[in-house]
Amino acid sequence: MDAERTGHPEVFRQAVKLTLGVWFFTFILFLMPIVVSTGHVPRFYVGVTLLCIAFGILMSWPLYWVAARLHDRAAPLKIAGTFAAVCFSALLFSAFDAVNGGEIIKLFMSAHRIPPDFVNRTVSNFISFSWLYGLLGTIYVILHTHAAMRDRELQLAEARSLAQTAQLTALRLQLNPHFLFNTLNAISSLIVTGRARQGEAMLGKLCDFLRTALTAETNGANSVGEELETLQTYLEIEAIRFGDRLTVEFAAAEAVVDLPVPSFILQPLVENAVKYAVAPTSEPVIVRVGARRDGCELVLSVSDNGRTAAAAAAGKPSGTGVGLENTRRRLDVLYGRKARLETIAYDDGFTAVIRLPVVERPALGIVAAA
Repeated sequence: MDAERTGHPEVFRQAVKLTLGVWFFTFILFLMPIVVSTGHVPRFYVGVTLLCIAFGILMSWPLYWVAARLHDRAAPLKIAGTFAAVCFSALLFSAFDAVNGGEIIKLFMSAHRIPPDFVNRTVSNFISFSWLYGLLGTIYVILHTHAAMRDRELQLAEARSLAQTAQLTALRLQLNPHFLFNTLNAISSLIVTGRARQGEAMLGKLCDFLRTALTAETNGANSVGEELETLQTYLEIEAIRFGDRLTVEFAAAEAVVDLPVPSFILQPLVENAVKYAVAPTSEPVIVRVGARRDGCELVLSVSDNGRTAAAAAAGKPSGTGVGLENTRRRLDVLYGRKARLETIAYDDGFTAVIRLPVVERPALGIVAAA
């Protein structure tokens, strides 16, 4: 039998095992009456029974073939096709035994009158053996139906994974256009005012940052240390723009610097701190980035001491829009309910805290939404 042409290879292997098991059990059942009545098994009956069993296994093939061809069809067609195949296989098996003198039927119907003619023996056999092929047909249909459902589930999971990967791509590569615009303007201003060396340094740092952003894997992971280095490059660019108005502090425990985190997971939070705390005010602002371990969780934080005051001075609430939502959606796609983003507003600042499960592996997977 060609497993590739007759359905799922795994289903074929399971069907072969179950078919042999059913017929082996049937072989025992065929011989049991003669053993009970005589206490031994004549070689003649063993030979005849084995011959019938071999033919019965052969006649199981049409059932499997029909189940494989109809596994994706409508239920009425599947039932009708399987019923026809059961009748066909049972009839041929019954006729085969009838040609051999009805020896199989005699084994378990010795107390009854066995019809002497071929037609009546075939009919008697058919009534007795249709249950056996009905069982096999049901097994084959169940195996193929289960395999089809499993394949559809895998296709659905793959489609969800592709959709989530595309979503992650859009989320992670969503660089703030204001950052790029302002940075290029700052470089231009430095060059025009004769500070070409500072402009060149700023351009170099911008190139380093963009190279890292564009080459990072969509759903890959950086170590905490690498993530902080990327943030430092970004903040050094902003420091050239804002001068003494921006002070940056990093605090990462030694035990967490090698732990994996989603690439650029802190970037939107730091961008928010610069946009809503540093840019609107002329007062000095401190942006603090921290990383520590709390039991089974990795805690990442970005805080500032100027956002609320700047917002109050402008007469409007501090921003908590796209950057935070971007981060929440990424965490949901990557970790499901195992990660969360918390935000806390103070009288003199704002803090965003990300809590992730500690992952020892250097890569992250995608958790399909339930």
